[in-house]
Amino acid sequence: MKYKQIIFDVDDTLIDFASTEDYALHTLFRLHNWELSPNIQKQFHTYNQALWRQLEQGEITVDELNEKTFRDFIKRIYGETIDGKEVMNEYHSYFGEAHKLLPGVEDTLRFAQKEGYKLTVFSNGENFMQHHRLQLAGIEEYFDLIVTSDQAHYSKPSEHAFDYFFSRTEIGPNETIFFGDGLQSDILGSEKYGVDSIWYNHRHRKNTLNLHPLFEVETYPEFVKLMQNDFEKAY
Repeated sequence: MKYKQIIFDVDDTLIDFASTEDYALHTLFRLHNWELSPNIQKQFHTYNQALWRQLEQGEITVDELNEKTFRDFIKRIYGETIDGKEVMNEYHSYFGEAHKLLPGVEDTLRFAQKEGYKLTVFSNGENFMQHHRLQLAGIEEYFDLIVTSDQAHYSKPSEHAFDYFFSRTEIGPNETIFFGDGLQSDILGSEKYGVDSIWYNHRHRKNTLNLHPLFEVETYPEFVKLMQNDFEKAY
């Protein structure tokens, strides 16, 4: 085999992030009597993604993200002053209960495990929550190692985060391939660290960072075909 280890991201790679965010937001806003129109939800998603990009670029810390996310958004939209960390903790409790898998995930994990790959997770997320969601989704047992930025104290694409991940596994970067949806976190991080990657572009985004993943796929069956061909490129 060309590779011995496959790393998976979690949110929007294994578990449907859009479904998770939708459930958590609607639950939170309903219980606080905040209106959540489609337009406001779209604004929140854009705003939240921008904060996560700042985190990935090292411009803010996890604590700052947790404090700012709802504090600033609720103030701007509703003019209400809230405890940002308290509301974020509440949001996380709802977020942690959502675990809808993307199409084809479990069949692919089963196939990859049967083929002999070591399956691992590397997520920019909180340790307990990601373990809990993978467990609820019924797929935690497929993974030999689950590493989060919470444990590493650094977020992807930081090289320090990748240093921590590879300190936890006996398989090196040259025998590893990363499968993830995050262009900034997963693909850029892999490229900087010398790890081959597959961009799971099921949201049909543009490669605005001019990165060079080894492959780009839109579905899990396409990923299975790559494994069946031992990740050989067709020229």
